[in-house]
This record gives sequence, C-alpha cells and structure tokens, in this order.
Amino acid sequence: MCCNGIRIILMFTLAVLSFTLNNFIPSIPVILWYLMTINIFTFLLLVIDKIYSLKDRKRVPEMSLYFFSTAGGVFGALLAMIIAKHKIRKKLFLSIQIFISLLWVFSIYFVLTN
Repeated sequence: MCCNGIRIILMFTLAVLSFTLNNFIPSIPVILWYLMTINIFTFLLLVIDKIYSLKDRKRVPEMSLYFFSTAGGVFGALLAMIIAKHKIRKKLFLSIQIFISLLWVFSIYFVLTN
C-alpha cells in the first residue's frame, strides 16, 4: 500500500462488494455490509502486518492502518490489536486508535439518537 490511489481503489472495491452482497441478502443494509467488509479487511491488514513484523519483511505503513481505521474499520483494528497483540506497546499508535474509536462511538451515538 504505497500510495493514496491504492487505498482509494481498495475502498471503492469494498463499496462495490457491499452493494453486491446487498443484492444477495437485501435484508441487511448496504452500510452494514460496508462496515462488516471494512472491519474484516482492517483486521486482516493488521494481522498481516503482525506476521510481516515477525518475519522481518516490509511492513504495512501505519498511515494505511490509520486510513482504514478512520474509514470504518476501527473495530476490526482494535480486535486485531487485542487478538494478535500487535502495536499495543506503541503509545502513539494506541492513542491515535483510541481517538479514532471515540470518534466512531460518538458518531454512531449521534446518528442513532437523532
């Protein structure tokens, strides 16, 4: 994930996948399909980064992890951090993830109450 173009293409692909899944199971709204796919993708991205860190390979840039967390994959990122025990000791990464999580929680609360 070298640049923003690839990240945007991946986001577009996840959105198309969400609409496709909605055609097969229309009882689940597209936004929920999107949130499920982005969270699964972000979870896998952090697990891949963990595996790469153990094998001393080229890592996934932290900006990509922040991008997909902010785009809706924050809960998948937190789950991967807990399960894979990845990036928990990095204070800056952890504080940014907590900030993104709080932003999402307040956003969801605001949408549900209004």
